[in-house]
Amino acid sequence: MKKSIRNNYIVLFIIGAFTAIIFSCGGGQKVIKKDEAVFAGSKILFLKENIRSNPGSAENHYQLAQAYFELDSLNAALSEANKSLEIDSSFNQAKLLRGNIRLKTGQLKDSYIDYLSILLSTEGENYVQKIRAKFGEPYPIHQLTRGEFNNAFPYFSPDDKRIAFQSDRDGNWEIYLMDADGTQEVRLTNNNDQDEMPVFSDAENIIAFTSTRDDTGKKSRMNMKRNIFLMDLNEGNVAREIDHEADDWYPALFDDGKEMAYVSERDDQRDVPFQERYSDLYYRNVRKSQTLRLTQNEADDGSPSFSSDGKWILFTSNRDGLFQIYKIDKKGQMLQQLTSDIGNCGSPHWSHDSKKITFFSDVNGNHDIFTMDATGGNIVRLTKSQAQDSYPSYSSDKRKIVFHSNRSGKYQIYWIDLMNPLGLDELIDELEEEINSL
Repeated sequence: MKKSIRNNYIVLFIIGAFTAIIFSCGGGQKVIKKDEAVFAGSKILFLKENIRSNPGSAENHYQLAQAYFELDSLNAALSEANKSLEIDSSFNQAKLLRGNIRLKTGQLKDSYIDYLSILLSTEGENYVQKIRAKFGEPYPIHQLTRGEFNNAFPYFSPDDKRIAFQSDRDGNWEIYLMDADGTQEVRLTNNNDQDEMPVFSDAENIIAFTSTRDDTGKKSRMNMKRNIFLMDLNEGNVAREIDHEADDWYPALFDDGKEMAYVSERDDQRDVPFQERYSDLYYRNVRKSQTLRLTQNEADDGSPSFSSDGKWILFTSNRDGLFQIYKIDKKGQMLQQLTSDIGNCGSPHWSHDSKKITFFSDVNGNHDIFTMDATGGNIVRLTKSQAQDSYPSYSSDKRKIVFHSNRSGKYQIYWIDLMNPLGLDELIDELEEEINSL
């Protein structure tokens, strides 16, 4: 993906409007090792023999459909699932598999019809958790901000009582603070430049943000360079922390703001516009004023986030051609890749116990919010709007995820209630509404 609009995060800001930029974290075909392929082939032959011995068994056709599905042979899997249901139309396991196959091949309405049929059966309660995870919005979503202007890049305070965010309601981007319920909005910055991407440290009074206030040239927003500033909410002080002629952005804080990770293109010496230079990840010890370059390659690295113990930093990179999610330690070592095969993704954030990661992905054609385990497994989709849902982050108690979305027209801030998953009746209502809309 060409980095012509210069931000290795998710949105370009042009006076009062957003232009989405996609990050990718993989994609491509499932790789099956030779020994696995041999085993899978043997399993298929065995299951086919079972069907020849007992062609009237719905269970046998279901088992073969499942084996094909695991190999991504979706047409064959669908055919066998249909045969199983022709024999026993009440076989919910086969119906669930058929729904999953249809979902994977983009047959949303037919998939949801299968799921709804299962939930309306006498066994429906037993399938709520599985269908809820596949449905794409397993938890209630609530809107926090409204207005004829954009509110974006929300970030919880360490005590979860407040949310920092940016808004263009005053004609340019400024940093705001509000209570976690969306009330008591307070403006924190006031100038004619662009103040963006506020993040709290683990101290409740320290916020980092990026600003173009040091670029005095009269340029369009996309041609202005940024520096990183620290704000003390108790004292009202704002101090420049990263001061460089290069473009520096996307701060992350740790240890009460004494440690920082950020993104910069300062070490790309190519004679090209700064928007087209490669970006790298940097670590800064604020107390000692020491800076360490963490990544070094001809790629765009960005979107850092500290783990709760400060040992690891999540980030995105397109070093393999597409943006994927990685983690690295503060010495620039122990690099690990966490994601693949889920389309374009980015903006990863740890939960405060470092057991979960939330991020966005465009695997369904637009940005949606996902979570996964810290190892990259157990991926769950949390939103399925046709709009752009981006920049998710956890509350410290892991009860909420806050994000921004343009689902209401302008970008606004929303939160996902992780403590109240949809129950049987709610899931039935949601599926019926989706089926009718499709």
